[in-house]
Amino acid sequence: MGQRWTAEDTARVRDVASTALEEFHVAGMAVGVVAGDELACAEGFGFADIESGRRQAPELRQRIGSITKTMVGHCAMALVDEGRLSLEDRLFDYVPEVVIDGEGDAIRVRHLLTHTSGIGEVPVPEDVRDVGKTLWSEEPDHDVLGLFPRGIRLEVTPGDKWSYANLGYALLGEIIARIEKAPIGSVLNRRVFEPLAMKDSDLLDLPHPALTTGYHHAPNEDARELAARMGATSEPEDTVDGHNIRGRYMYIRGGGAAGAVQSTVPDMARYAVALMNRGAGIVRPETFDAMVAPQWCPDDRLESWGYSFQRFERFGHRVFGHGGGVVGGWSSMLLVVPDVRRALIIHANCAFDEVGKVVSRLLAAMLGVTRVPPGGEVAADVAAVAPGVYEALPGMLTNFRIVSAMGRLQIKEEDGGLTLYARRGPWKRGARIRSTGGGDGLLVIEDDAWEPSRLVLVRDGGGRVTGLRCDRLVEMVRTEQVAPWA
Repeated sequence: MGQRWTAEDTARVRDVASTALEEFHVAGMAVGVVAGDELACAEGFGFADIESGRRQAPELRQRIGSITKTMVGHCAMALVDEGRLSLEDRLFDYVPEVVIDGEGDAIRVRHLLTHTSGIGEVPVPEDVRDVGKTLWSEEPDHDVLGLFPRGIRLEVTPGDKWSYANLGYALLGEIIARIEKAPIGSVLNRRVFEPLAMKDSDLLDLPHPALTTGYHHAPNEDARELAARMGATSEPEDTVDGHNIRGRYMYIRGGGAAGAVQSTVPDMARYAVALMNRGAGIVRPETFDAMVAPQWCPDDRLESWGYSFQRFERFGHRVFGHGGGVVGGWSSMLLVVPDVRRALIIHANCAFDEVGKVVSRLLAAMLGVTRVPPGGEVAADVAAVAPGVYEALPGMLTNFRIVSAMGRLQIKEEDGGLTLYARRGPWKRGARIRSTGGGDGLLVIEDDAWEPSRLVLVRDGGGRVTGLRCDRLVEMVRTEQVAPWA
C-alpha cells in the first residue's frame, strides 16, 4: 500500500464511523487519517453537545487522556538526549520526599516509562474502594505528592511485572518539572506543542469554549457488580437522549502528566507526522527508535511496551500508539502504522464499553482490510492440557485493571474444542479458542472483534501448562485453589 489516499478511502472510513456511531449510541466522534505527511481526511460525526445541537468537528477540542503520556515520554527522552537525565536514574534522586513501602530505591526512570515500577492503580490497598478519589478532583490539583498521603505500597520488585500506572507518570512528570524548573505543562509547550505548531493544544486542564461536552453510558452489569463488591453505591443518572449521560468536568490530580492534554484532530495529525518521522523536532531519531522498540515484551506475538508507547500487530502490520479515557467522558486513540505511513486519530466525546470495537473497525477501514476470520479448532494435544482456572498474581494494586476487566479466566474443554470463560467482560458467557494453524502455539479468541484477540499458553520446561498470556499485557498463572465455574 502506498501513501496515496483516495476518495474511496475517505468514504470507507466515513461509512464505518457513521455506522459505529449509530450502533453503539456514541454521542459524537471526530476521526482523522494521516497519510504520509498530510491530514488526508478529517470529519466529525454526531454531536459535540447534544442538548444544544452543536455538531462534532475535527477542530473542536478533546481531552485526549493518556495519549498525554507519550508526550511526557518525549520530554523525558529529550532530557536523556541532552545528558540531563538517565534512564538508570533513581526516582529518589529527584523526588526523595515520596514515601514508599517496598523496594523504592530500585525504581528507575525506565521503570516509570514502561509501567514496570511496581506502582499499582492506587497508592495503597485502602484506596481500592474508591479509585476515583486518587485520580480525579472537583478542583484543579497540581500537587503530585498529595496523591500519596499514606505513601506508596509496592507489591512487586521494580522491573519484575508490567502494570499500567497513572501514578508512575505523575511522578515522571514531577521529575521532568524539577529538572526543567518549570511546570510540566510549560515543558510540553516548549518541547512538543510549539515545535510542531500545535496551537490548539495545552496541558492546562481547564474547561475551554472549544471543548466538546463529555458524555457516558450507564454502567453495565459487570461494573455494577464490581462496584457492589467494593462497597460503592451510586444513584441512577438521567440520559439526555435515551443513551448518553452528560458528564461533569473532573480535574486530573497530580499535575496532569498522566493525561491532562487537550488537543484537536489537526493538531494531533501534526503530532502523528512527527511520530512517523521518528520524533522529528522533539527527540533524536535513534532515541525515538528506542521509544517504539520492545522495552517490555514477554511475547512478541502479543502486545508489548516501549518507552511510553504501546506496540502490537494489527491486520498484519506493526502498529504503535496509545489510547486515552477521561472520566465524564472522553475516549481517544492515536495509532501509527509506520510501514504504510498512515495514522488514525479518534476523538469521541463519550465513554462507552465498545471503544475497542470502534477502534478496530476504523483501523481496518483506514488500512483497507476486511475482518479477520477465526481459525480452526485447537489440536487435541492442546485441548488435553489447557483446561483449568487462571488468575493474575500477585496483588490487587497491580492487578486492579485485570480484575475489573475480566477477573479470573477458565479454559474448558467442550464440544470437541476449547472455550474461554471470564468472570466479567466480553468472554463472560464463553468464547471459543481457535488455532491459527501457524504451528507456533499462538491461539486466538473467537469474540466479536474484527481481529480476534490473541492468547498464548505458558509452559514450563517439561511442557506443562503453568499460565497464559493474552492481549492487554495480561499474564495469569494456573491455580488449583479455585474451582471451575463454567
